[in-house]
Amino acid sequence: MQQEKIMRAVFMGHEIVARNIWSANSGALVSEATLAVDGAIVARTTECSTRNAALCATLRDGGNHHAVEVLFGGIFTVRMKILVDGRKVAG
Repeated sequence: MQQEKIMRAVFMGHEIVARNIWSANSGALVSEATLAVDGAIVARTTECSTRNAALCATLRDGGNHHAVEVLFGGIFTVRMKILVDGRKVAG
């Protein structure tokens, strides 16, 4: 069985999308998480992203740089938060 969770946010006109897919195959948890900004994947992991995992990237807006983080947590379900410069913008 495969599960997918997608979270979206808009920050200063930029679309931020966090996506988490996980499935249990033969008792093993298989997972992939991605972070995309304006349609381009900027961070990815295949580590188990159901337990306190994170993805990080830098969003460039003109001459300004903003730290984008996606935090994942949970055991039986995945909770996600999108942060920009440490402030929650989704989740």
